[in-house]
Amino acid sequence: MEDQSIIIQKMLMQATLAANLDALKVYIPDIYEEFKSYQPQSSGAAIDENGQINLFNNDAFVYEDAKEFAKQQVALFIKDPAMMTYTLDHQEDKDIYFDHAHILKKISHKRKNDVKETLKRPIDEDKIDCVCMIGAGLGYQIEELFNQKNIINFFLCEPSKDVFYAMLHCIELRGIIEGCISLGGTFTVRIGGSSAGIINAISNMLHQQGHFNLSRMFFFRHYLSDTTTDTIKLIREIGHRWTAGWGFMEDEIISITHTLTNIQSGYKICKKEHLNNNKIATKPVFIVANGPSFDTSVEFLQKNSDNIIIVSCGTGLKALLKNNIKPDIHIEMERTASLLPYIEVIEKQQEDKDIKLKDIQIIALNTVYPKLLSRFKTPLLLTKLNDAGGKLIQQYDTLNMYAAPDYSNPTVSNTALAVVTSLGFKNLYLVGVDLGYKSSEHHHSKDSIYYDEVFNDFNDTVKADENMKVEGNFCDSVYTTDILDMSRANIEMLLQSNVEVTVSNCSDGAKIAGCTPVPLTELNSFSKFTDKTLLLEELLASSFDNKQFTVKKLDRAISNSFQEVKVILEELMKFINGKIENRNDLSEAFHLQNKLLMKLKSRDEYKVSYWLMQGTFRYFQAYIMTNSYYYDDPIEQKEFITFSLKELRGHINSLYKELVLTYNKPSKA
Repeated sequence: MEDQSIIIQKMLMQATLAANLDALKVYIPDIYEEFKSYQPQSSGAAIDENGQINLFNNDAFVYEDAKEFAKQQVALFIKDPAMMTYTLDHQEDKDIYFDHAHILKKISHKRKNDVKETLKRPIDEDKIDCVCMIGAGLGYQIEELFNQKNIINFFLCEPSKDVFYAMLHCIELRGIIEGCISLGGTFTVRIGGSSAGIINAISNMLHQQGHFNLSRMFFFRHYLSDTTTDTIKLIREIGHRWTAGWGFMEDEIISITHTLTNIQSGYKICKKEHLNNNKIATKPVFIVANGPSFDTSVEFLQKNSDNIIIVSCGTGLKALLKNNIKPDIHIEMERTASLLPYIEVIEKQQEDKDIKLKDIQIIALNTVYPKLLSRFKTPLLLTKLNDAGGKLIQQYDTLNMYAAPDYSNPTVSNTALAVVTSLGFKNLYLVGVDLGYKSSEHHHSKDSIYYDEVFNDFNDTVKADENMKVEGNFCDSVYTTDILDMSRANIEMLLQSNVEVTVSNCSDGAKIAGCTPVPLTELNSFSKFTDKTLLLEELLASSFDNKQFTVKKLDRAISNSFQEVKVILEELMKFINGKIENRNDLSEAFHLQNKLLMKLKSRDEYKVSYWLMQGTFRYFQAYIMTNSYYYDDPIEQKEFITFSLKELRGHINSLYKELVLTYNKPSKA
């Protein structure tokens, strides 16, 4: 007969399961639906020979003493926690064009003048902003950690459904979940999936709860397995992608300015793929960028140019034209006016040559500087998805006909892929899309602007981190940078959402998942492309349109939104106008700001305003929070926070004035 104590334990386990399912039904309903009738396959919670609850897996119990192990593990975590911090590189004063860069640097100087570059132990604080736990086990370490710390945002990843179901029998989640919510945070659960899926889930949590949580984000691995090891490895490799690319309000004002001007100029916008009639969809399209391996591709491109479609990317245009190769389409994405001198260098280069810029068809994001576009033939536009100007187009696209593809940045190669897939092309080849380089001496094509003496400053922007390597396409590894690595990731995600597209990577740079590595020397010859120019013109004529828009309509729309923006900014400022005594108060204020921003994002009518302002708040929140951790003295910490918030308030006021006064004026940079 079964021991009475074991019977009681089993009853308690079932009661705990029932209570947890009730809590999940209220707070995480999708997890509830998955586990309300779950039947474990190979693992589960059971009573071991010592009469304790244990995890039974692969015909054996996992723990000697699960609760004692949890206590010891939490103690070790608090003694030496794994932690990610937020960093921000600052420009030289002479290179600063925008006020946000100046003010963020000012905040940095303030902190460095106040305190040394040493950092107190943030885990010692009672309240912790963010903990990511990889591996749930029976969950006793979760219970122990929450007994010792007030955690605002908790992300739990458990690779095994069986193990998560076992955990539901062991600890009660309702109080833990409600504790996070009461602090303005969230208890997020990710069950199963790949390490890449876990990374994306953490990214989504940060987006929802505020990227200032990156200032000190803790990682707790409960157990070793292939999935948990791969996840930690991937966080180390690509966690940097969480920390940038949010945009600044100044950028978005430029975007609105350029979008209005470009539409006023009559430039047409790319329609969605199903509205296009691409009769040449299977023709080979070569996306040509400016990586160092371009230099070994010249002869191939010259020989095959009549039988392939060549799409040039940004600074790759100069190298192509220098070798007398005319692209069929040129792509640009950068919004600032500072690129105009680069275009002027190309014009000068082509003065005595047959191919002129006016002969080249350009397709650019709606954000691109109008005076740059006007140097080319009949400019056409692609709507940038996460962008204030792009949202302006989408808001007034009442017929829902314009493409706004994901993953169109951060490099021109991303934009080019977004363009050609939106147009419906299926057979793509990447040339010079290296996204890295083997030598810092050869970081771009030798024929590119990067090696012109007049543009020596360009070299300062392309230095790789010698500690940052990725797998090579035709070699073991190449050096890369945060931006190039993010570009690679976005190419991979774009291809995952366009499975019908075949891509051959002919670039001697970084390996790109979803692309087949194929040296140019191994490509078969291409069949003759009769009437290429005519067929391309027909495709572009049918694929772009601007009939829905009038200048007055958009101008009136943005003018009418000024009061809306003013009210929203005032509401966001209210959260930091009150009494903020310390970092915990600051965290609460930033949580409330982000909560309001998320409400704006969820409403279509506010999306222009959301994208206009969200990036500035993310950067300033993350950087102010990061620097506040350096202060041990509460009076000094309060003084720093007061100083930083005053700078932020002044910056926001000046940005609103800039929007009202310059939204329809030429770009300032």
